[in-house]
Amino acid sequence: MALDVLNQEKINRLAAEVGQENVPVLLEIFLGELDAYISNLVSNPTGSTSEYLKDISHALKSSAASFGAEALCAIAITIDAKAKAGQSIDEKLDTDEMLDLLQQTYHRYRELLSQ
Repeated sequence: MALDVLNQEKINRLAAEVGQENVPVLLEIFLGELDAYISNLVSNPTGSTSEYLKDISHALKSSAASFGAEALCAIAITIDAKAKAGQSIDEKLDTDEMLDLLQQTYHRYRELLSQ
């Protein structure tokens, strides 16, 4: 079973916890993070994609989980676990997969905000 790009149930729980009126503000912050990650992966400002993947994967584990971005959370957990275990990261494959999920998630959450 494929993981959801957006788990609406988690968004609903978040709304219940923080108030429906606060969800758009929080989602805009999350979208800002995703946009920055996408831009940095595309432009590769640090020169080390694998190091950047490690950094963003660690950060995305909790933020993606909090916002119900399950597929993004899953890849972040996988890459972070590889890094912590000292395993090499496949820069091409992992970057392509991360970038694809970041973009899918960004667009799906942007759609949610425009509804």
